[in-house]
Amino acid sequence: TVRAKGNLVGVITGLLLAFVGVAGMVSPASGQGAIEVLQDEVTVRYPFSVNFDLMAVSSAAPISSVRIFWQAGPEDAFHVQSLNVRRSYTVSAQFPLSAQFLSLPPFARISYRWQIRDASGNELTTEDRTFEYEDSRHDWQERANKRLRMLWYDLGPAFAESLFTLADSAYLRLADYFGVTLDEPPVVVIYSDRQSFAEFQGLLNNVEFVIGRYFPGHNITVNLVTPDMPPDVYEATIAHELSHLYSDNYYVGVARLPLWLEEGLATFNEALHREDDLAMVRQAAARGNLVPFIDLPAAIRAANIHVANLAYAEGATVFLFIQETYGADILAQFLEAFRQTTSLNNVTRELFGQTVAEFELSWRAWLGYPVESVPQLQPTPTLMPFSFPTPTFAAPGG
Repeated sequence: TVRAKGNLVGVITGLLLAFVGVAGMVSPASGQGAIEVLQDEVTVRYPFSVNFDLMAVSSAAPISSVRIFWQAGPEDAFHVQSLNVRRSYTVSAQFPLSAQFLSLPPFARISYRWQIRDASGNELTTEDRTFEYEDSRHDWQERANKRLRMLWYDLGPAFAESLFTLADSAYLRLADYFGVTLDEPPVVVIYSDRQSFAEFQGLLNNVEFVIGRYFPGHNITVNLVTPDMPPDVYEATIAHELSHLYSDNYYVGVARLPLWLEEGLATFNEALHREDDLAMVRQAAARGNLVPFIDLPAAIRAANIHVANLAYAEGATVFLFIQETYGADILAQFLEAFRQTTSLNNVTRELFGQTVAEFELSWRAWLGYPVESVPQLQPTPTLMPFSFPTPTFAAPGG
């Protein structure tokens, strides 16, 4: 069911508190030994800043130092900021956190705690608290199930439900591809007016034609859906960005898909234009214009939009080729293999008994346009190491 979200987000977990706008969040007074927190208030001024305010008292000695530990996103390390306070038995401390250079999406989680010390060596560290960085300018609505959470405003109930169904279906496809579900439900945020989304994009220095974005480490995608937008555009975008989120959660550390396969998987997950993508790739193959696999890493970010579009489509058809030729189980194994290596050659040898070049030949034959050979990477000569003394003043950082 759909429920109105209003200006105050409900408690998500025992310590996960969400709040918005100029209304502050005040924690109960807490104490440990000689030091007691009288006030702990956070004020969100989206999209500009978050202000943290503390008032504390010590009964043993003047408070000598206050530090705040804050974290923007669950994958981010805690940052530490020491605040200037006048030594006193009662102190007030403020920390204004500018959000404009953090690339924070709306509804990002921010966690923090205080560390307070007095001149006698007493110390109090407060419990971690987490809140959501909410854009309070809109009356957000929310829909969620065990897999997914979606937030939107100014959309009719039936339309919003159709978007949720679309996102949920995209999630379920990804669960089939990877063979696993995510531990934490993704958050899909829908902006329904261009002005708000343009402002949001402007904070990130982005180009104006962007209508969807995934934020690594935040488990959030942000999308633009307007009444005048063709359905296939926003349907593809929601599924595409959700794929990036899923993949980023699936791979840890340096393990991940090569970029052209990452974008190919996201395009494949759109599921709306697979026939169009396949037709585009086959047309390029018939003309001898396919981008060889060894050139796809550069082509996926080519300035020429036609080359980039072809690279995305080729990546999508690789996943279609694996699924149709080897089956869904092998597709999951293919994705899992990149948890151990970033080398496509290693993966194709392990799963298909083929080099990358042989795998590409099989793919081209599946397209219906076989060739006898494809460009391959040339061996790189091994260079003998050589070094010479460098004067200290000329060394980097010297």
